[in-house]
Amino acid sequence: MRIERLISMIMILLKQEIVSTQEFAERFGVSKRTILRDVETLSLANIPIYTQRGRNGGIGLLPNYKVDKKLLTAQDIQNLLIALAGVQQLIESPEIQATILKIQAMQDEQISPESLSIQHIGWLGSAELKKLAEELSQAIKNHRLVTFDYFDREGRLSQRTIEPYHLTYKGERWYLQAFSLERQDWRIFRLSRMTHYEIRDQIFIPRAFQPRTLTLDATIHPVFATLTLKADQQIRDVLVERFGKKSLTPIDQERFLIDVRLPQNEDSFRFLLSLGRHAQIVQSDSSFFDAFKKYLQTVGAMYT
Repeated sequence: MRIERLISMIMILLKQEIVSTQEFAERFGVSKRTILRDVETLSLANIPIYTQRGRNGGIGLLPNYKVDKKLLTAQDIQNLLIALAGVQQLIESPEIQATILKIQAMQDEQISPESLSIQHIGWLGSAELKKLAEELSQAIKNHRLVTFDYFDREGRLSQRTIEPYHLTYKGERWYLQAFSLERQDWRIFRLSRMTHYEIRDQIFIPRAFQPRTLTLDATIHPVFATLTLKADQQIRDVLVERFGKKSLTPIDQERFLIDVRLPQNEDSFRFLLSLGRHAQIVQSDSSFFDAFKKYLQTVGAMYT
């Protein structure tokens, strides 16, 4: 694992001017003496690394150093291309295309076909959202205002003009972090709820911004309930992918029990309905079960 540590040290030093020996030792779980031996090894490999003594001293790289492509193995390059190919399916930009071409140019040797590929769902709606995400990405880069109509989670329509700052893809959904000129505050918008959008020619001066780490339904704080489902093996993959195996208890070869936590809202009700007759709630908080039955009655009344 030493070669990985040496490469990681270089990558860290390309981002930070000086890093103390102690910080490196703690980061990699080795002694300071080991780190100093690593510095000597890198120096012998003609990497312009140096140590600086004193209160603000540490380990650094000469400012004009550029990464030698030999630091990356053929498999490293292939892994990067696989990851970028997955990203490219979600959002494509001239910058991403240029990066892929640069990395492809680093492939000096032919390696075996990929053992891993990333493929996202090719729904028509996904293609439309990809186009919107690409245009918003360029609006972020060029600091251009964006206007659109927006339907919130309750179905209410409003017109928005925003300064776009950050795109996030999470839980198979696209989100945009932006500053709303109407609300004079930061907001998170789901791209699938945007319509009649326009990237304007008007340029804005960027504000101080720190991207938020999103949780699903990040703009609300729902009440969660614990449920026990009795389910068929036919939908095991759906439940395991979402909730994991730890809370799963086999009943027989055809059925199992699984404990799940879901927010008490319509999104959860729709998810449970999507399981059809292959899953049944056998235990839950009474308020969740009553709300779910009421939702079923409302939906059923639409078809009577």
